[in-house]
Order: sequence, then C-alpha cells, then structure tokens
Amino acid sequence: MITTTSAAFFGAAAISAALAIAADWEEKRHRAFYLLKPLTTALILGAALSLAPASGEAYRRIVVIALGLSLLGDICLMFDGDGWFAAGLGSFLLAHVGFIWAFLKGVSPGLPPAWTALPVVYGLGLASWLLPRAGSLRIPVALYCVVLLGMALAAALRQQALGGQPALLAVAGALLFVVSDSSLAIRRFRGPYAGAQALILSTYWLSIGLIAASV
Repeated sequence: MITTTSAAFFGAAAISAALAIAADWEEKRHRAFYLLKPLTTALILGAALSLAPASGEAYRRIVVIALGLSLLGDICLMFDGDGWFAAGLGSFLLAHVGFIWAFLKGVSPGLPPAWTALPVVYGLGLASWLLPRAGSLRIPVALYCVVLLGMALAAALRQQALGGQPALLAVAGALLFVVSDSSLAIRRFRGPYAGAQALILSTYWLSIGLIAASV
C-alpha cells in the first residue's frame, strides 16, 4: 500500500531517473550520471522499505535484498571493461535469484500460463543470437539468460496463483526487466544504437519500481 513517504520516494526516483538519462544522453556521460544512476535505484529501494506491505514482510525483505544487489550491479556497469561487466552480470544474476525466491513465496508448484511461451521463445531466440558473440562471457551470459527468463516465469506463476494488483505489478516489472536486459545485451554485443541508454535505463527503473511497488 502506497504511503506518503513511499510516494515521495517514487517521485524523487522518477526525477532522478530523468536527470540520469539526460546526463548520459547519446552516451555522452556527464559526471552527474555517476551519482544519479545509483541514487535512482537507492530511492526505489527506499520506496520498497517505506511501503505498507501487502504481500507480507518476508516477501518485502527478499525484494529489498534483490534491489540492493541491483544497486551493486548498477555501480559495476557504470565502468568499462569485461571485469566490471562480469561483476555487474553476477550482481544482477543474484538479484534475479532473489526476485525468483520472492515471487515463488506462498505459490504452489505448477505450470506457468500459456502466454509465457512468448517471452520464452523471445529469450531463446535472443540467446541464440547473443551467445556466438559473447566470447569468454558465453557461459555467464547463457546462465544469466536462463535465470532472467526464470524470473519472468516465476512472476507469471505468482500472478496466476494469487492474482491481485501486487502480483500484476510484479509480472509487469519482470517483463520490463527482460526488455531492459535485452536492450543492454544488444548494445554490449552488437554495438551502440540510437536511444540505447534511454531505453535501457527507463525500462530498468520502471521494472524495479513496479517490483518494489508489489511489496
């Protein structure tokens, strides 16, 4: 449930996100970006902590940990080089494991809804394109793709089993995370393209904002 404090956090995060995207427009990185990028994620984390939990305290606790790992990944991905990229990849992989754990909390095992075949086919197609281009990162990238899709499927299972607005927010956030990470992977392994950073960051912050709101 949205509180006055959480609404203030979300509002501040939206402003910080817009400024961060402007600070890295066309990937001409202004020094302010190095503050604004982690600040935006930290504000979303603050919003999750200040919400009145509708999905249970345990669910919120796990989501907050996963958001903290996302914040660490944000910091790593601000710097160039395969080492920083691998560290960011690892942080976000652990974040997705955390989101999966949260989404499956209180959900009985079962088959995901039929519509999830679409993101699975998309993910497999993207992975088949990415992996030949990933070089020494091929195995970590393949593992990441599996976990990312698993996160989207776990959110879909939660929405199917529990229904309600919080579960719907979670599945929308999970699908947007797939869009954001796909956009990032294409830029990383194909090369820069027009509007890449704005697309990556806007879908990423919207995705974790929606997941934060699902607590």
